[in-house]
Amino acid sequence: MPGTAVYKFQYARRQGLQRTYDVVLNICRLESGVCSYAAWVHFAGAFKGNGLIFPLIAKTTEEAAVEARGRIENDIEDLTGIAE
Repeated sequence: MPGTAVYKFQYARRQGLQRTYDVVLNICRLESGVCSYAAWVHFAGAFKGNGLIFPLIAKTTEEAAVEARGRIENDIEDLTGIAE
């Protein structure tokens, strides 16, 4: 079944300035069963980036949320698509 789910979480970077970022993650499951995501990363109310968005391999919304969260956490660690 198609639909969307929104997840909010915080992630504390382990290197650099070691800031704690607020993340909003939107997971979308299409009628085809493919899941995609979009992320918005903020620090102190300022938008810091979206990270890199690639297709997900997960088949359920819950699996997609775990996969996307891992990807955005890596993007924050590596500052890929994220401004420190």
